[in-house]
Amino acid sequence: MNIIQQDINNMDKILNSNTWDELFNAINNSSFEKWPVDRKITLEEKNIAKDKRDKIKKEFNKAVEIINCNSNDANLDIYEMYEKLNSLKQLVFDFEEKLLKNKKEKNILDFSDIEHYALNILLKKNDQSNYIPTEVALKYKNKFNEIAIDEYQDSNLVQEYILKSISNGKNMFMVGDVKQSIYKFRQACPELFLAKYEDYKKTDGEQDVRKLNGIKIQLFKNFRSRDNILDTTNLIFSNIMSKKLGDIDYNEEEYLNLGASFEQTENKLVADNTEINIIESFNQTDDETDDFVCGELNEELMENIELEAKFVANKIYKIIKSKKMIFDKKIGYRPITYKDIVILLRATKERANIFEKEISKLKMPVFSDTSAEYLDSIEIQTIMNLLKIIDNPMQDIPLVCVLRSFIGEFSDNELVKIRVETNKNQTFYESMKEYIKNPQSDHCKQRPDSSLR
Repeated sequence: MNIIQQDINNMDKILNSNTWDELFNAINNSSFEKWPVDRKITLEEKNIAKDKRDKIKKEFNKAVEIINCNSNDANLDIYEMYEKLNSLKQLVFDFEEKLLKNKKEKNILDFSDIEHYALNILLKKNDQSNYIPTEVALKYKNKFNEIAIDEYQDSNLVQEYILKSISNGKNMFMVGDVKQSIYKFRQACPELFLAKYEDYKKTDGEQDVRKLNGIKIQLFKNFRSRDNILDTTNLIFSNIMSKKLGDIDYNEEEYLNLGASFEQTENKLVADNTEINIIESFNQTDDETDDFVCGELNEELMENIELEAKFVANKIYKIIKSKKMIFDKKIGYRPITYKDIVILLRATKERANIFEKEISKLKMPVFSDTSAEYLDSIEIQTIMNLLKIIDNPMQDIPLVCVLRSFIGEFSDNELVKIRVETNKNQTFYESMKEYIKNPQSDHCKQRPDSSLR
């Protein structure tokens, strides 16, 4: 108990520090003493207290990493860094200037450019340096009766200013769900949604809506899933999502509620249960950047994915063999088939092919909807190269790729021989034509029906 009280006293000194140096000294003079061994306390109580203390120690050590010197040293660091940071700032400005110049020369824009150019058209500074709508914006204010915005939780500040500049203040209808906000790395600002979510009020029809800043309508029904899926989802997220983690408290007001209706049946073979399977995998770091080594998944993570893929493949095999029934809107209940099963992955790159392999091992059909990887496959690239040389055979790389493929079946030595024994200052297609004119060419003798002819 004395150790815990000492920890509390140390934390109070740190929290009550008024200056940088007071804080620095308080941190350096505080320490977490070794946890005592007291046989009078039961093992369970001791472990609970120790676990909580260890968590606080971990959070504390992360929080105070920045306070690693006194104010004098901190100021010296700032002065020393100023020149470097100023040069870096100028480098960024110079790069931006040259980038814009090149874009104008090529007459191209990216998505961010479109946003900012639109903002420049719709807003301007007045004499007091405040932003006000331009004549163009005022024209649109009078033109639009309603402005509807979908996926509002992923809007950013630039888009917000654009929308406000053309709104009359009472005609914006926004739809979103902050729990689905995943684009902060693209400058999305879910705080815009949350501010309105807190400010806008639900109405029972008796209030004067003109006196409200906005009306909140909660679309709480889910029409896609059965109640067992929704109940499981609500159970998990009500325990892990809070304002601290996820920006919102996942309570009954946020629950997914059943909106769809399904025909009921007493058949015990109906697939109506949910499962959560936790697979114990190899140790991993918290840093996702360690997942890849030279552009490929590291060996440890690869083994984890293979383990999960094997489990999923076997799970699918058992589900199909069970002949469980699922509801089909067209014909009612029917036995489950492969096309009823889908595997959702956080990322498909380097992973989907592992799942395909494990499922194929059990002689089950599988299709991976990874269009980018599909187009990058050697078979597709071969056909793409074939189309390129049909259009223009003077392209050396596509031509050689086709010749080396199952279409041409040329070996590397044969292709080298064609190039060495002909004029090197011409395209490979021209070298081929020159080479086949030689009746003594080995390739012509061996392949009378080859693609060279």
